[in-house]
Amino acid sequence: MRAKTWITILAVSVIFGVLCYVFWPEKDGEEKGTGKQTDRTLILWYTDESLTDYLNSACIAFQDENGVRVEPVLKTGLEYIEEIYQASLSGEGMPDLYITGSDTLEKAALAGLAVPIEDPEHVVNSFNFPPIAFQAVTYQGKQIAYPFYYETAFLLYNQTYLSQMADAELRSNPDEELDEEGEGRVYVPNAGIPEGYTEETWAEAVDKRTQELIPSTIEEIRQLAATHGAPEGMENFFLWDVSDIFYNYFFTGAYMNVGGECGDDPTQLDICNEDTIRCMTTYQGLHEYFSIESKESSYEKVVQDFLDGKSLFTIVTTDGLAMVEKACHDEEFHYGYGVAPLPGLDDEHGARGLSTTSCVVVNGYSAYPSEANLFAEYVMYEDADSLYDRTGKMPCVGGAQDESVGAHTVVRRIYMESASLPKLITLSNFWLELELVYTRIWDGADPEETLRSFSEQMEEQMKKQL
Repeated sequence: MRAKTWITILAVSVIFGVLCYVFWPEKDGEEKGTGKQTDRTLILWYTDESLTDYLNSACIAFQDENGVRVEPVLKTGLEYIEEIYQASLSGEGMPDLYITGSDTLEKAALAGLAVPIEDPEHVVNSFNFPPIAFQAVTYQGKQIAYPFYYETAFLLYNQTYLSQMADAELRSNPDEELDEEGEGRVYVPNAGIPEGYTEETWAEAVDKRTQELIPSTIEEIRQLAATHGAPEGMENFFLWDVSDIFYNYFFTGAYMNVGGECGDDPTQLDICNEDTIRCMTTYQGLHEYFSIESKESSYEKVVQDFLDGKSLFTIVTTDGLAMVEKACHDEEFHYGYGVAPLPGLDDEHGARGLSTTSCVVVNGYSAYPSEANLFAEYVMYEDADSLYDRTGKMPCVGGAQDESVGAHTVVRRIYMESASLPKLITLSNFWLELELVYTRIWDGADPEETLRSFSEQMEEQMKKQL
């Protein structure tokens, strides 16, 4: 009996121990689902304040799910990579991972601050990301970062004005041109439904013609201006910031090659060629036509003029689209609007805009690389659907794009066809110098001579890396 009693007691003890292990509540500091005590804290650096609330939420959710604390730290961005390197050497406040632009990845990789990501085929794959995102985070054939969000330029237009032009055109003689006072093909409010149409069929005809009027070239914009009067309140057929390369690059972007697809090949550099010279010569001619002075041009004014209903077409980035959407929501913008690809110069010369891709990078000096990679994957995927609404940033991950939101879908397609900033350290001044080249040509400098001089300067810099 005594042996049986001890066996019974032992069995009950084992069962009680199992129940305690399964149902006993976790203590503070234990990793959820493991029962293990964790003292690991990851430090995340970033420079864009608009991400603060989003990252704070992501860090809290990640800790709840994985038992690892992540502390986000907002930095100024000045000498950012250098500051990360110094912190990594000293170990004081060193970030385990950080958010940066893809153009800094060569500098980060050479300093040991960026290493190949874990399980790239599973995490960053063609099913969830477009090729441009792959290229942005690839250096020397390896993926060394996680694509997070992007910025790119596109054509924004006032759909209300364009519909009025379509209406006026359909009512006019197809061969009618502007009269001496520029009043041909002018929209007449409340003109009634033309004979032979119903209200529905007329609306369909106007909508169809409106879509056809969306320009694919600068030449089409000029033709529109030459054959249609400006709707009431509109002052500019086309206004963009000629002082910023981000809104100018598309004029030659399809014909320049800086560092190859991934922007990391110092043997690939093609700036001054027959097409870029032709494009810049045509670009210079737009100065007089659209009467835009580089010294007076600013992106803020361009966006505000569009919001005020003064412009038909403009070039903006996603922040401009967010401002229009907010103005519509607040009932401060009383027009329809639309988004379209950047226009080429003419039927023979296409356009290719510029894009930046911000990425999450795991610091090669981190003591917790697996946890850092896990968080990078988490923040990239987990709540990407809310990223734009909360921050104004367009997520790189494909699943985050709502196909029912037309403007966002178009912007994503434009991003997919864009050119990324190069990663080459020796060309770190490329965009600043190219911006000056555009300004000089806009203000009257010889296009071929200016491009050739700039090309020779960049070639000399590139030789230092070969």
